[in-house]
Amino acid sequence: MVPDGSFSQGSLGWRIGTLPEGFYDRVDDGSVALRRCRGSVGFCADGLVVLDDDDDAVVGADVVILSTGFHIDRPLRDVFASPRFGEMVAPDDGGAAAVLPLYRQCVHPRVPQMAVVGYAESGSSIYPYEMMAKWVAHLLDGAVRLLPVRDMERDVAEWARWGRWARRACGGFFLKSCIASVTTWYHDQLCRDMGHRPRRKAGLLAEWLQPYGPTDYAGIQ
Repeated sequence: MVPDGSFSQGSLGWRIGTLPEGFYDRVDDGSVALRRCRGSVGFCADGLVVLDDDDDAVVGADVVILSTGFHIDRPLRDVFASPRFGEMVAPDDGGAAAVLPLYRQCVHPRVPQMAVVGYAESGSSIYPYEMMAKWVAHLLDGAVRLLPVRDMERDVAEWARWGRWARRACGGFFLKSCIASVTTWYHDQLCRDMGHRPRRKAGLLAEWLQPYGPTDYAGIQ
């Protein structure tokens, strides 16, 4: 259970797990068994075979859940009939780009007719995704006016520079667009674009001391 990276590295790329209540109690009583596998995993009649350099172990299992993650870049590219537009939105660079070139994490400066909601991840992704959806709704309604293309590209370039710094700082834990460490600042940008106050708390003391959450943005329609 000891991670390979530091807390600051994990928080930048949001590689921090949230465990259910009583998890460690179950580890202590043996009902949850933890095994670190640095090799590969195979199947056998009794469950899984954990293949490692030092030893191979059989883990009995009735059900195996393969939490493999997914790659969203390819579906984004395949949306377009033109490979040129696909490469503009989601470059096939082998993961070299730390963030997608999307203005406000939603629209490409040169392809504003398509909006992407939910690519950039955060610590609690549901309400940031809702904020993105509200921003896109305001854009479609005409309440959000996009900047000139060059200005949007400069903004995208700033995010790209920050993403490259985050990837260097966290030692490779920053695998894709992640706003976990700057969620409130990102929401401030969206609020200003939509014509709403970025300071959502009732008073200066609350702004300084209380964390932001979904209820602070519930009034934005």
